[in-house]
Amino acid sequence: MPLFPDPGPWKHPEPRPVELTSPLGLDSLPAQRFTQVKRTTFTLNLMVVGESGLGKTTFMNTLFNSDLTEEIVPKNPQHTQTVQIQPSHYELDEDGVLLKLCIVDTPGFGDQLNREHNLAPIIEYIDKQFEEYMVAERHPGFRKKIPDTRIHAVLYFIAPNGHGLKELDSKALKLLSSKVNVIPLIAKADTMTVEEKRSFKSILLRDLEHHSIKTFPSSYPDEVDGADELLQHIPFSVIGSDNTTVIGNRRVRCRTYRWGVVEVENAEHCDFVYLRELLMSTCLDDLIETTHNVHYHRHRGDALRSKGRPVSIMECDDTYEVQIEGTKQKNHQDLQYKEAEIRKLFVERVKNKELELREREEKLNAKRAELMAELDEYRAMIEAEERDLEDVVALNTLSRSATLSKSASKLFRPKQQPTA
Repeated sequence: MPLFPDPGPWKHPEPRPVELTSPLGLDSLPAQRFTQVKRTTFTLNLMVVGESGLGKTTFMNTLFNSDLTEEIVPKNPQHTQTVQIQPSHYELDEDGVLLKLCIVDTPGFGDQLNREHNLAPIIEYIDKQFEEYMVAERHPGFRKKIPDTRIHAVLYFIAPNGHGLKELDSKALKLLSSKVNVIPLIAKADTMTVEEKRSFKSILLRDLEHHSIKTFPSSYPDEVDGADELLQHIPFSVIGSDNTTVIGNRRVRCRTYRWGVVEVENAEHCDFVYLRELLMSTCLDDLIETTHNVHYHRHRGDALRSKGRPVSIMECDDTYEVQIEGTKQKNHQDLQYKEAEIRKLFVERVKNKELELREREEKLNAKRAELMAELDEYRAMIEAEERDLEDVVALNTLSRSATLSKSASKLFRPKQQPTA
């Protein structure tokens, strides 16, 4: 008998609700948490992947309203031997909220004639950040928050060719989506009409579904809240520009052409405002949580199993509750399946038994009919014999009566007198 109740690992007993007789000031707790969170420095690590010439650097400057990086001069593809990994770190401050931003550029991606190994340096960098986080978790020296260098999202730029994903794009997106959150972007959306963008989006969505490519936030409904209105704009068509102009009474980022002006932050011209809302206003914390709870834990589990640890549910795992719920659901489904199988077997046996009993009943009815027919035949024979017997008795009676009458007549006949 335990000395105290044990509700399970990392659980509290079920609380009993009570009513307050007077205010305690609990309504101030959210404000305290808000103040505490506001003092916390947020971290966002973005990786930018795409072929050269799609305006990735310009777009990142546009996305964060800052001159983050300088334009990278494209190299001759013949002189580019491998994809480079260039992380750049920044600190953004807005109304006292600090954001440590890391942008990892991948110059050289898709520039080589032989693109077979373009993804190797990118995947190696992503896995390395996971490994460093695992080492920090096990290190006894870390007692505070572990510095997070893991990639929270990959902004993958797709050339506006109007024909769908290239072979390199499909392979890259397929592999990257198994490691990190992937957000596909249609680069240089100002080169396409509204109808062309709508048609190209439909083609890309079809290709993404065909290749089973997971995208953020569409493929993570359980991890993301409040992004339903943004899903209809995926993949986002975006425009980047370092130039500004005054339209009306406001200064806007835009691209100027002879035929007119394309505003970057105009929802009628591109989906830039929806992408910024996704990254900054709606899903920044969801990106971090999904990276930790989904991608990092998958990598961590694979790493532990590669060292001989069996696939099992252990109370020390961070995903214990999730695994327990999954196991409960699986067991419930198994029980339902077994119950359905038993019910099916029972119904089948009942049908077979009914058929067997019906056959036995038919045989018994046939035997009864046969016996009744035989009984009727014997009864008819007996009745015939009874009639024959009655006829014989009647004949004997008549014959005896006739004999007796003749004898009586001879006995009582008068004697004749002799004549003289």
